[in-house]
Amino acid sequence: MTERADAMCISGDFRSEPADRYGREAAAGPRPGAVAVDDVPPPAPSRPEIPGLAPADWGRLETMEKFIAAHTTESALRAVLPPDAHGHAESLARHTRFDHGALLVFPGRVDTALAELEQRGLTAAPAVPSTVVRGHLAKRYGVPRKQLPVVITQVRTSADRSVELFLLPPQSAAAGVRIVADERSRHHQTHLGFRVTDPGEGVLGLVWDTVAECAGLAADGGGFNPHQGRSGCTVLYFRGAGRMPAPYHWPRRLEILVEGHHPRILRRHRRGI
Repeated sequence: MTERADAMCISGDFRSEPADRYGREAAAGPRPGAVAVDDVPPPAPSRPEIPGLAPADWGRLETMEKFIAAHTTESALRAVLPPDAHGHAESLARHTRFDHGALLVFPGRVDTALAELEQRGLTAAPAVPSTVVRGHLAKRYGVPRKQLPVVITQVRTSADRSVELFLLPPQSAAAGVRIVADERSRHHQTHLGFRVTDPGEGVLGLVWDTVAECAGLAADGGGFNPHQGRSGCTVLYFRGAGRMPAPYHWPRRLEILVEGHHPRILRRHRRGI
């Protein structure tokens, strides 16, 4: 202790009043020249981290991954087709291959969700804008398409299969809360996708006839997405009655997709809606 400090302590000139819980000195006031604590601005609050996928969507993704791993093309067709149409699974499997299972999920931020997928060891393709699903949501919920910035990524699960994720940040849509609750409980956009192995018009027409005319599934929308694949992709959605058996309870909804733009089959498909 210095000589000056020792003298101050002995004489009682050293202030030892207790500080309150904000660090301010007692009622005697601060020493001359001190800056009042109340004049110092409080630290700015930290911004909460915006999450990627919620636990509910991670669970849905895991369930779809398990389904994809457990099924061949023919068994996946049998699972999604109505029971009275199971006989057409074998013929459809000759001209298609099980390509993906699809889910609509709701990340806080798309880029955060994509980073989370990579952190969990899942390889996700670059996200591209959706065309068809955005139209489905706009029609179902009465929301302008421009308020539905849906993007698509393919999360690879094997050499030739993936989980197709449609990502929509719920805060970006006027009906965000309603869309999230409805989709997670009823799975409107969940489907199984089958890629036509020969993109020729003849095979594509045969596949359409088998699904719509023979198996009796109803056309459920479709279109051309120029952002998918090397030359764009034509997608045709179909829906059957009822739901898939437990534990899935997904709609009997399948997608036929084929590389390139096929306006003739699209016109035929739209007439069937």
